[in-house]
Order: sequence, then C-alpha cells, then structure tokens
Amino acid sequence: MITTVLGEIDEKDLGVTSSHEHIFIDMRNCVDEPIDPPEFFYDKVTAANRIEVLVDPYAILDNALLDNFDDAKEELMYFKKHGGQTIIDCTPDEIGRDPLAMKKLSEQTGVNIILGCGHYYHKAHFDYVKTASVSQLADEMRKDILVGIGDTDIKAGIIGEIGTSATITDDEKKVLNAAGIVGAETGKAVHVHTDLYTENGFEIIDILTKNGMKPEKICIDHIDVLLRPDYVRALLQKGVYVEFDNFGKEFYVSKTNRFAYDLERIHLLKTLIDEGYGEKILVCNDICLKTMWKKYGGAGYSHILRAVKYMATENGIDEKTYMSLITENVKNFMK
Repeated sequence: MITTVLGEIDEKDLGVTSSHEHIFIDMRNCVDEPIDPPEFFYDKVTAANRIEVLVDPYAILDNALLDNFDDAKEELMYFKKHGGQTIIDCTPDEIGRDPLAMKKLSEQTGVNIILGCGHYYHKAHFDYVKTASVSQLADEMRKDILVGIGDTDIKAGIIGEIGTSATITDDEKKVLNAAGIVGAETGKAVHVHTDLYTENGFEIIDILTKNGMKPEKICIDHIDVLLRPDYVRALLQKGVYVEFDNFGKEFYVSKTNRFAYDLERIHLLKTLIDEGYGEKILVCNDICLKTMWKKYGGAGYSHILRAVKYMATENGIDEKTYMSLITENVKNFMK
C-alpha cells in the first residue's frame, strides 16, 4: 500500500505519477543575494519581467516562492486534464511543506499527493539539525511516516528529498544516516537531492546502504543538469534509481553552469533505455519556480505528458516505454 495525504491507496491506483515535484515551496532562504542586486531582484514575478529569469532562475527572488493555494489547484487540474493522477511532493519543512494544504488540494482536485519527510541541504537546515543526533533525526522521520506530520494525522509516504551539497557536510551525513535507518525499518523509498555539478551519488549510496537500505529503494536526483553518461551508468550499476527531473529547465546561468536542454536529456534517456537501464529511470519536472507554473508562462506539471512525451516519441522512444517511466517505474520504486 502507498501512503497519500488522504490515506492508503493500492499501488495500482498511482497511475501516471510525477515522481518529484513541489506544489508549495519557499527556497528564498537558499538564494544568495547578489552583492549589488539589480532593482528587479526584489520585484514580484510577472509576465512583463519573467524575461529576467530565463537565464538565471534566481535573478528575481520571488521566483523561488510558490505559495498560492488557488494557483496550485489550477496547476494540478492542468496535470489531471492531461492524464496525471499522482504527484510525489518532496518538500521538506525547511522549504515549505504544508500537509493540511496538501490534503485540501488532493480533496478538491482528485490528484493523489504523497508527501516526503526529512531535511534539505545544510543551507536550509533548521538550527536544531546541527545539535540533533542521528537517533533524534530518525525518530522525527519515523513519526512523520508512522504517526503523522506535526500535529496532524497526515503521514509521509516517502523519505526526502534529503539534501546534500557539493561536499556532503557532517549535518547532511547525520540526516542521510537517519534516512537510511528509517528507510530500512519502514521500507519507504528515499529521494536524495544531489549537487547539480558534482558526483557525490556514490557516497550517498554508501551511507544509506550501510544503514540497511536496499539500493532499489534509493533514487539519486538531479542527474540531468550536467549530462555525464558514465556517471549515470555507474550509479545505475549500483542498483539504484536515477531521476531525470529537470525537464522544463533550460537555464544558461554561465558557461560552466548551463543546464542541459530537454532534447539533450531525451537523447541521453534513449541511450540509457537502449542499453537496458530503462526500468531504473524516473522522469519528472521538479517544479520549484514560479515561472515553471503555467500561470507565469511555464509548462506546468503536465510538461512530462505533453512536450517531453512528444520529444521522446519523436526521437526513438516508443510511447509504451516512455509511459512506463512515469507509471511502472514509479510504482516499483514506491512499493
């Protein structure tokens, strides 16, 4: 059985699932304020100024905030309209997890919502993470999964997204160790946020598996910003899942920090599928910016069911295989 914000459902009822999204999120505490910020840095995102974030997504601070219930509801209804049935929301408390609002959204839209638990990367950590023991952090995750989040009876259905930095900090290692312990106990899968440009997936896998987690319950996220086929293959050979979760993000922050383009992601995806790795790959958008919502000119949660699906089938991935990435693969990861 799978735990959603409305209770338990059978794994077969997941249907088309976006494996890693954010419906409400506040990443503003993770954005480095420029030394000499442009005047528009503190503006609200609008259709008129969204051009400022097409290269650097954090050129306007407000782009890092999703907090409007009615807008979120409309975005979920677009997802549902195009065949989406379930969203896994990987938002930790530090950046805006809101279980009561998620329950209300699920009730009003009919979209299954699965919440995560744990802590994000060190820049966002609550102060108590620095002093908490691994055991205390594990107790917190265990309660979220078995009893309920905060003062609610709404339970987490997955662990994560657990955050890590380019060099994994001691506090992040504590959270990973706790996640490994609770994952091994409960059988829940774990999503791990990795630095976009380094290759720390192996260290993450080692920490989690040493605590008893099975590789097939681990997903290494964000492997599709800088495309490194050999790195991704080596992760897959460890038996874990990897996630292409940046569809819709084609930023050119700098020459060394360029995000891959969606079509480039598709080409690597096809290569890996042809090599026999298709059953261990997840696909989603990881929406975490205002300008990714349709209201602000983005493609929305349904992007993986529209343009991405079209690109995949136009470039040699048959529709059945593509759809298995967002149905069977997610089901197998979660069950």
